[in-house]
Amino acid sequence: MATCTYSVPDKNASGDNLYGAVICNQAYIDYFWNAYGFQGNKNYWDDGFGWEDPCNTSKPLARAFNGCYLLTYSAQDYQNESWNSPILNWGRRYVRNNIDDLRSKCGDGSAIARASGDTVEVYLGFFYTKDVPGRAETLIHEARHAGGKSHNAKFPAGSVFGAGKDGADSSWGHEGAWMYGALYLWWFYAAGARTTSAMRERARQRGNLVIDNAFATHPGYSI
Repeated sequence: MATCTYSVPDKNASGDNLYGAVICNQAYIDYFWNAYGFQGNKNYWDDGFGWEDPCNTSKPLARAFNGCYLLTYSAQDYQNESWNSPILNWGRRYVRNNIDDLRSKCGDGSAIARASGDTVEVYLGFFYTKDVPGRAETLIHEARHAGGKSHNAKFPAGSVFGAGKDGADSSWGHEGAWMYGALYLWWFYAAGARTTSAMRERARQRGNLVIDNAFATHPGYSI
């Protein structure tokens, strides 16, 4: 990665060894590439980002594919994408429907990802500070923005995201990006399949962090 500096965290803890053992299959690679906005964006995923080495979970592309695998196959009945089912089922459909272009960039460290229209950019923090459940959460979060839902409040006092800064959702009922991400993590913790109890627990912890810090009015929930 010519212009980026990064270090690779513990891949057992992040889930990259777990999911990386599965995604190195051409059928999966082709599906993720075509379904989740990579297609047509090769220039954003080569030159060290992993296009030439899509099974190498030290590089961004394979780490993105790990998130796509979790997003795609974590419902026990993953082929059921009905909107009447839990978000664990239809989350992947929502991401496919709302993100047309998924692009990798170094970023300046100020954001994990950003959506502009139906284009989503993911930065180094997406790959190297987020675990695999967190990457799926981010895709859900940014897809909600791409679907037209903006943040509408400031972060509450004591928020780890920056008290008083813009970027929070007013409430759970706003049904914004933070709510979608937390709800996905909640369902993954409760019913995630093809994973481990350790990954589900990490999702629970991240979900509670979002619930406690990303809403101007606390939802009143705890996972």
